[in-house]
Amino acid sequence: MSDERLGNVFRLLSSKGFVATGTRAGRRSFKGPLQCSKGTVHVQIVISDWDFLTYPAITLLNRPSFLPALMPHVDVNGGLCYFKPGAVVLDRYDPAIAIAQCLQQAEAVLNRIATDPDYRSGDIQDEFLAHWEFGQTTLPWPVLIGSILPNAVYANYSWFNTGSGRRAVIASGVAEVAAFAKAFSDTEPSQTTCKCWLFKTELRPAVPEIMPTTIKELFAWLQQWDRKVYNGIQRVLEQDASYLSYSFATFAIDTPVGWLGFGFDLDQIKRLGAKRRPKLYKQYLHGKGGSSSILRLSITDISPSFVHSRNLSFADLRDKRITVIGCGAIGSYLAQSLVRLGAGLGRGSLRLVDHDTLQPENLGRHALGYPALFKFKAHALREELLRQFPLSQIEAVAKSVVDYQPLFDADLLIDATGEESVSELLNGWRLDRKAKTPILHVWIKGNGECVQSLWADNSGTGCFRCLKSTDEYSYRQDRFPVLNVAPLKQSVGCHAFTPYAVSSPMQAAALAIDAVIDWMKGDPSPRFRTRSIENSDVRRVKNQNISRLQNCPACGQR
Repeated sequence: MSDERLGNVFRLLSSKGFVATGTRAGRRSFKGPLQCSKGTVHVQIVISDWDFLTYPAITLLNRPSFLPALMPHVDVNGGLCYFKPGAVVLDRYDPAIAIAQCLQQAEAVLNRIATDPDYRSGDIQDEFLAHWEFGQTTLPWPVLIGSILPNAVYANYSWFNTGSGRRAVIASGVAEVAAFAKAFSDTEPSQTTCKCWLFKTELRPAVPEIMPTTIKELFAWLQQWDRKVYNGIQRVLEQDASYLSYSFATFAIDTPVGWLGFGFDLDQIKRLGAKRRPKLYKQYLHGKGGSSSILRLSITDISPSFVHSRNLSFADLRDKRITVIGCGAIGSYLAQSLVRLGAGLGRGSLRLVDHDTLQPENLGRHALGYPALFKFKAHALREELLRQFPLSQIEAVAKSVVDYQPLFDADLLIDATGEESVSELLNGWRLDRKAKTPILHVWIKGNGECVQSLWADNSGTGCFRCLKSTDEYSYRQDRFPVLNVAPLKQSVGCHAFTPYAVSSPMQAAALAIDAVIDWMKGDPSPRFRTRSIENSDVRRVKNQNISRLQNCPACGQR
């Protein structure tokens, strides 16, 4: 940084009452006042990144009486979050203005905390788990949580190894825990009979003046938040002696902002004396034992229902039966995306049908690599998908589509072969069998200049064959021509192929997935879609629901 720009920073901070407190390897720190409407807050600002990829760190050095004890956007060490990451781009060419922006925003946030109770309460609720887990000097106990059965009262703890050490996990199913363990470290988990008691609430956590740190404070806060949850915990403490078999008791609550957990150590003498009458230990917790500290849990949800739906604003593919025909370049990327959308979960399944093996010439544009070489594509793709998502129900069928009978035993059939003859065959079968299962055809045009898809169903729109002209002068030519230049063909021996880069099957898979997402939302329209790449010599084709051709040899007379 130039001396002039650094001088501007010093002059700005000096004008605001800040003084330099240290310099180390480009990292500069300053202390000074932020002038809020209700008074002054003394802070430290540390600038360690002069490109401003990360914002300067602002830390409160004091908490004057006009600021509440529990504040949103302020961590346990006084660090102030004044801009959400990536919310504002600071000008690296004018650091003085950039730092002025930061100080101004920090003052605005502190003003709202001091003067607007609704802002404080609402924002604390939004980031409640961060305050809960790190609102104390001792770090929370990290726990993973898997699938929990509806109305489950508790789930047992298990342990397995990960790359960062042993992790505790609670889940209703032993098989799921074993699948997690295999995915993380390929070792068997150790099961326990130690319970974590489970509750669910539709109420957002109540915002206390300060976070509870003792058992008595915890009970008081739970009463303020959700009386039903409080009463449920009290019933466990009074009626179920099994929690007294261990040195600690833990509880987890499924809330609208995520899983919230806590626990406490049990007095080793009193718990043994109360095993036959757990009510006595409950009374102890409401008395002298209530001054004991609580332990907070940091619960990370790794259940399939969370993983596959967290990023969606609509229902995922859980419980849907999806069959993909063709596990080549398009199908490999498509299958990966379907699994991430929840295919194969619940009562659903993902079926992969392809009779071919992966050859060296396939590797340059396929999702799989050398470890899958010479294996059946369907089997190798299933193996890789299960390695990444071991709880998905995925079936591999290494057969030709002609030899596979239950083809239409699915909620959706996806034709990812990219072979027109196969697509024609599937289209004819759907019509001949009057199948209710829709087919999504997806293919690459030319040398990857564009990709197209067609959703064919019983809605009265055109079928796959309706994309070809029936006019005697242009028979079997594209009804909606898109390429201006004939594609380049290449051959090796007797084998001909159309060259295109790996981006093409990725784009085709993305186009198909967008159609699937619209189907998940309720309407797969537009059923015929075209997506072209930049700088390609193509015509513009409208995305639309195509009409049926009266003379279509496949559907025209039906």
